[in-house]
Amino acid sequence: MLLPLHRRKNILLRGLPGSGKTTLIERLIKVLPGPKKGFYTKEVREHGRRIGFKIITLEGRETWLAKRGKGHPQVGKYRVYLEDFERLVVPILRDITPQTLLIIDEIGKMELFSRPFQQAVWAALDSSIPVLATMGYGRLPFLEKLSQRSEAIFLEVSPASREHLVYRTPLEIHRPGLLIALEGIDGAGKSTLGRQLARALRTKGFKVFTTFEPTLGAWGQKIRHHLQRGSKISPKALAELFLRDRIDHVTKIIIPKLSQGNIILCDRYYLSTLAYQGAAGLEIETLKLQNETWAPVPDIVLYLDIAPEKGIERLDQEREIFENLAFLKRVKEIYEKLLAGFVHERVDATQPLEKVLEQSVKRLTPYLELWHKNRKEV
Repeated sequence: MLLPLHRRKNILLRGLPGSGKTTLIERLIKVLPGPKKGFYTKEVREHGRRIGFKIITLEGRETWLAKRGKGHPQVGKYRVYLEDFERLVVPILRDITPQTLLIIDEIGKMELFSRPFQQAVWAALDSSIPVLATMGYGRLPFLEKLSQRSEAIFLEVSPASREHLVYRTPLEIHRPGLLIALEGIDGAGKSTLGRQLARALRTKGFKVFTTFEPTLGAWGQKIRHHLQRGSKISPKALAELFLRDRIDHVTKIIIPKLSQGNIILCDRYYLSTLAYQGAAGLEIETLKLQNETWAPVPDIVLYLDIAPEKGIERLDQEREIFENLAFLKRVKEIYEKLLAGFVHERVDATQPLEKVLEQSVKRLTPYLELWHKNRKEV
């Protein structure tokens, strides 16, 4: 197992009933490498009629979670078999084994009747092992608290995303490559640095692939058209274009290149969407969920730090619609808040290019060495 360097080791799959969370878990169990333990919940039917739910461990043991009938606790038409559930599941969650993926399907209303289950889940999430879990929606205090875990990756399971998630999710648990996002406000010099940085890393023997957003694909060209012409497009519509371009980019380039063990240098990534569309008034957490559902979390964000006034000075006279001082100040403020949720390194972009390059290589070297060491050990 080659865990990403971004350190966000809790992957939480969310979705409405019937969205396919358990089916997705069953498929992920088959494709994820390395040791795994845990359980999934299976619907039980007789003569086409649902009669209850069973817990099935990855070792093949099973017990009833709930079955039609009266009893306590009760959820709708189903009696929850709490003692049987606790007897089978809680020991699995408490037996934390290093380098083992823990799978929990699901953290929902029935399971949360159990206090020992709640305690064991929270301890597992706080541990050093990666956890892949599904969770329900609802106003239960435990779920509300869980949804606020800033160190988790939340992925929305839906008919549109569930097939993609079979290939996207494993890269948060086993990532052969390294994803470095170059971020900063306009005028910071990301594109120029990206070319120089790729050349410098290649001379050190690393296999580097460079890419950028918006892409040159159909959606990326639409974005460039709107930005360059100052179109009266709404922030929501523009964010949708960025997401479609990113889905295309991730599917065709980022996921394949990461899976092949490349170091990817990406000039702008979804942090740019959060910062720029957030500054335009959109809700940042919603943007984050939408984008992280489709796009792997970057291992490292290399942030080129520059004052908005200085960035404006560097821009051409024909500016895009986002390139004005007041707006860039809001963008920078959001970037500063976002960076706390990512592994990042900050470089002073007001320095000469040679110095910015030198510091960038220096800041990235420990991550490159750790990544190389981890690959050799697997």
